[in-house]
Amino acid sequence: MPIKIEETWDNDRLIRDRLARLQELMKQRGLGALYMHDGHNTRYVINQHVPGGSVFVPVEGPAVGLIRPRDLGYVKLKYPNSRLTKYTPADSWSRNSENKVNEFAQHILDLMAEHGVSGEVLGVDQLDIASVFALQNAGVKIGNALPVVEQARAVKTDDEVEIYRTIGRQYAHTMTAFKNALKPGVSENELAATVVMAWYEAGGEDIAQLNVCAGENMNPWRRWPTQRAVNDNEFVGIDLHGRGGCGLRGDASRTYFVGERPTSEQRDLYRRAYDYLMQTIDVMVGGKTFAEVDQAVPQVPEKYQKHLYNYNIIHGVGLHYSGYPQLDRRKKMLEGVLQPNTVLAVECYFGEENSPLAVKLEENIVVKEGAKPEILAPSMPFDERFIG
Repeated sequence: MPIKIEETWDNDRLIRDRLARLQELMKQRGLGALYMHDGHNTRYVINQHVPGGSVFVPVEGPAVGLIRPRDLGYVKLKYPNSRLTKYTPADSWSRNSENKVNEFAQHILDLMAEHGVSGEVLGVDQLDIASVFALQNAGVKIGNALPVVEQARAVKTDDEVEIYRTIGRQYAHTMTAFKNALKPGVSENELAATVVMAWYEAGGEDIAQLNVCAGENMNPWRRWPTQRAVNDNEFVGIDLHGRGGCGLRGDASRTYFVGERPTSEQRDLYRRAYDYLMQTIDVMVGGKTFAEVDQAVPQVPEKYQKHLYNYNIIHGVGLHYSGYPQLDRRKKMLEGVLQPNTVLAVECYFGEENSPLAVKLEENIVVKEGAKPEILAPSMPFDERFIG
């Protein structure tokens, strides 16, 4: 049955707060403006999904949506400060490509002059090489927009946190439907179809990624469902990346047991994974350095480490699949501290190499200053038989 989702956030305030944070970081990095074409980054600024659109962000004042003719009408209804774009990456290999890219460079120069940032550094996220050359030839100083955008997106506005609480309810509805559909004989693909239906019933925007794995497909973890049927007395796992309000994306996993006769090995593995997840969540306290967080994460037996550390201990979630901050034992330790209002996925994958058994659990949390974090989907079920 569909569930009712009410907008308990303010979209206009969300745009203002995102822009203010982005511009503050631009000042810190010495950027006069940003030109962004990546769809996630464009949506972050104007809060609309616009294929092929771009956005120009001056260090002060409102951002300018740069939109294709076919989309300009509906975009302006919700983001009035939009105008026609004069260039898309497809133009770089058109018959008049040289003229097009030169027009694009001139358009950027005009925008920078209009907003009083001529001669300052322009941060870009992605550009075809023809556009890069055209900007350089026009004398534009190009910088990297991604560090600024990643850090801006990591710390959520109050409205974004409210959206994530709604996404948590959508996850609870969807995971409950998945759990209720489990029985011997149902296929991984049929379970995936149940998840898709439940997510849309819950008012989700779309599903960015969906893994459903049964039995031996859980170790090593298979990323796409198959026609394999579920058997009695085995684990079935799910990893769901669903988009909710304003395109924000959740990332959560569960493992359930099908049947009534789990082995002692299955019980022990599930309990180990669950305890690790809960203890790791408690470590995520705002104000701690990333090094302090890493040191406080519980140690696990060596036989589980290889698979566990194929994943991040934590990673940011937002419009993209995995963002800053990422705490990964295989990479250099992050500098800085864990910021309040950061929404994180806390990951857990327990399974020995060369064993078909595995348990994957993952939770979304919001970091609090000096306190334990808030779990954003507190009603999303675990397999209670293994943790009671």
